[in-house]
Amino acid sequence: MKGLSIAAIAASMLLAGVAHAQPAAEVLEMEAKFTLSSPTEARYEVHQRVRVNKQNGLKAGTFVVYTDEFRTLSSFSGSITSGGKVIRKLKKDDVYVALESEALADKSYVNAYEPTAPYPFEVEYKYTVSYRKAIASFPSFIPMEDYDVPVRSASYTIAVPWTKKIQYKASSAPEETLLKNDMVYRWEFKDLPGISREGGMPPLSELVPFVHASPLEFQFAGTSGTQNDWNEVGQWLWSLMPARPALPANVQREIADLTKDCTSDLEKIRVVYDYLRLHTRYISIQLGIGGFAPTAPERVAASGFGDCKALSFYMQQLLALLGIRSEYVIVNTDRAKLYDGYASVGQMNHAILCVPMQQDTLWVECTNPSVPLGYRHEDIAGHEAVLIRHDGGKLTRIPAYPDSLRVEADRMEVRLAADGSARVAVERTTRLDRAERFFDFAELKADDARKFLLSGVQGHPEDFRVESFSDNFRDYDGTPGYAPEARVRFSFGVSGVGRVNGDRMFVRVFPFQVAMNAQKSARKHDMVVGRATASRDSVFVVVPEGYAVEHLPEGRTLSCAVADFRQEFRQVDGGVLAVCEIRMKPGRMPAADYPEYRELAKAVNKAYESSLVL
Repeated sequence: MKGLSIAAIAASMLLAGVAHAQPAAEVLEMEAKFTLSSPTEARYEVHQRVRVNKQNGLKAGTFVVYTDEFRTLSSFSGSITSGGKVIRKLKKDDVYVALESEALADKSYVNAYEPTAPYPFEVEYKYTVSYRKAIASFPSFIPMEDYDVPVRSASYTIAVPWTKKIQYKASSAPEETLLKNDMVYRWEFKDLPGISREGGMPPLSELVPFVHASPLEFQFAGTSGTQNDWNEVGQWLWSLMPARPALPANVQREIADLTKDCTSDLEKIRVVYDYLRLHTRYISIQLGIGGFAPTAPERVAASGFGDCKALSFYMQQLLALLGIRSEYVIVNTDRAKLYDGYASVGQMNHAILCVPMQQDTLWVECTNPSVPLGYRHEDIAGHEAVLIRHDGGKLTRIPAYPDSLRVEADRMEVRLAADGSARVAVERTTRLDRAERFFDFAELKADDARKFLLSGVQGHPEDFRVESFSDNFRDYDGTPGYAPEARVRFSFGVSGVGRVNGDRMFVRVFPFQVAMNAQKSARKHDMVVGRATASRDSVFVVVPEGYAVEHLPEGRTLSCAVADFRQEFRQVDGGVLAVCEIRMKPGRMPAADYPEYRELAKAVNKAYESSLVL
């Protein structure tokens, strides 16, 4: 299957399988209760029983809990039952505990246990997590976290002092009861069928029940805050920033020396961004696991490590040395739109930096040295975000790119020989997220570059050459129109493109094989395309001396709610020009209309198998 071009666009649409008669696992029972006894003290009690039927259901039966200086696993027990007998009793010593990262000052731990027994087996867990000193949000409750895992019974109870005001965002309304001095919120879920995995389906988070909750007023590690809106969330996060950030003297000297000849703020920002690439390494710790405050910049300078919060704040302080103002930003990389009416620090999972420029606003990803300066990568472009300022948080949206820019195009020349072999020359152009695969291309070894570019070639390519590679990854000029683009020219020889039969030659037009698959079974879920993408493959087949075109395949045009397809063949001087173009359109196709997409996918596959007769 061709690794690039049309296949890359269609990848998210491929059939991934459907639920089997016997699910991979089944949640028999899941009861969770969160009891808030004071603003800084709480306990989270869970009783869970899971039947694991096969290996791909093991994730549902695995115990994983994250703890830190504010949360501890205070009790744990369980059992494994197989063949109707308890084959193992579990105790706290069976839980594997490890630091998430030795490099960071925040001591965050992962507590895990993976059961082993002949399939099928049942595993039961009972455990308590104790909270102290810091409660800004309550544990989220999502009883279905994977495909093909039905849930028989699940419930979530939140008990808080009756005077305590909380907020929640949930898939259904709770039953609310005043019990003695507590206000009790309870959600129950029964007989939830497993969810089949289908290509291009809505995200699992849209299909499963969920509960997110948090206190409107909270105390966290000696600080207090409110989260009635994003302005209040921003006020609290601002208060956590190191009050007097200090950069080591050697770092200050290095930055001053590196930027002494810069003639603009943009030049200085680029120098500082490169400095960050060379001197730091990203360690993934999500917001809400191990604290919300960035690590002090002097610690980052000393260790060379940081999470998204630490590296963004460090970059901010480096820019401040040069008199360049920037803003700390929090964002959710999984969801473009935040929950309406639910402002909560627990809703975010990433931090970046925003630098206001004269003509543009620069959004800086500080955790990935491959991301070009000035590029809003696909995990943040178009997403709502919150700017953290001294006067509070401001909800904003990181600009998305025009749909017309998200393009990948292959221009190919197939120079046929009389024996049916060919020399193929390719010019591949990619933009935006299609170009992300080329961020590190210049550093690839020759053999890796060959495998990368020749993925999907039909036949056995030989004499591979990269003729040229160019990109604009360092060309951001401070204006809004910048989009990363990569262009690579390569060539190779391949046999069997043409099959000689008497005085005729049957020629396979497209050198790369493309398979745009669609499921044959009835569709259960709507098909969703989040962003527009376009791919265009054009092939000029040079007819060898002594041959003439006898037959051309017919062109075709198809369209459905989420895709357009165009196929064209025409004779030109010296050969044949063939074009296949597919555009994925953002939108949602009802499951009942899926046959239209299936028909389009068949047409794409047929087009890429087209042959002409010489």
